[in-house]
Amino acid sequence: MKDRTQKLLDYTIRNYIKTAQPVGSSFLVEKTGLDVSSATVRNELMELEQENYLYQPHTSAGRIPTEQGYKFWLETFYKNKPLSKNKQKTLDNIKDKFKKDKEQMAKELAKTISEMSGTAIIVGFSEVNIYYTGISNLFSQPEFREYQLVCSISEIVDGLEEVLPDLFKSIKNDINILIGSDNPFSEKCSIITTKLGTNGLFIVLGPIRMNYEENIALVKFLKEII
Repeated sequence: MKDRTQKLLDYTIRNYIKTAQPVGSSFLVEKTGLDVSSATVRNELMELEQENYLYQPHTSAGRIPTEQGYKFWLETFYKNKPLSKNKQKTLDNIKDKFKKDKEQMAKELAKTISEMSGTAIIVGFSEVNIYYTGISNLFSQPEFREYQLVCSISEIVDGLEEVLPDLFKSIKNDINILIGSDNPFSEKCSIITTKLGTNGLFIVLGPIRMNYEENIALVKFLKEII
């Protein structure tokens, strides 16, 4: 893929993550600063669509990333950004407040990270001791205006005890990102997950259009302080 085409893909995905709105060629010409015409940009967007990195939800609409597009973007453009000092301080204060009760600490951290990220958080203290929070945050995302998707996520929550045992076995100590069809909860969502200690599992569950860089930073910081 040409450097310019990669740059267009990066801009498209970053803007879609931020706005949840399809991204058009005129916007990209204006914002990328590339010295190319709208026609050239349209042609390269068509190439990205043909290669299954983007798709066009309607004939006259801009482009939206595909699952393959997100995966390529994470492999190619992901930036390891530190968590903001304010968020670090907030999470550190929770850790200090509940340091005598590790389970309660994890629950309070989960609630706060859910609010910070606009995602649902699932904490498995074991395969049978499961805590979750932030389902309403998840449903507030634009993707979950679809009634059928809300129903499917509700079914996921009801079936947590069936899904978590396999995740406990497959997830290692590092941070794992499972996008769309790789996500055992729903192909409409992504998860960022990691082990907490030997028996714990921490899961960020959000739309495929989640802010991966910010949410990975949250999970990394969580691992540092627990």
